[in-house]
Amino acid sequence: MSDKLSVAEALAKAEQIEVMLGAIEGTAPDAVAAMGGRDALARRSEMTCLGPVPRLDADEWERMSLEYEARREHGSVNRGH
Repeated sequence: MSDKLSVAEALAKAEQIEVMLGAIEGTAPDAVAAMGGRDALARRSEMTCLGPVPRLDADEWERMSLEYEARREHGSVNRGH
């Protein structure tokens, strides 16, 4: 049974989803595009306490990880420096 959310709670949850999907897309935009874009990523995600986490196979996770590392290595990802 699902609990009903207040409007404020629903908006907060929507913001949490938006931020998490944006973070994933920001670190591996090519991999997200290959999946069919942000909407496809959202459909393949499962809600956790952290927000949506994509259900991906090992090859997809590896592609995303390699893209992130390549972008980080070339300075495309802000590491707080």
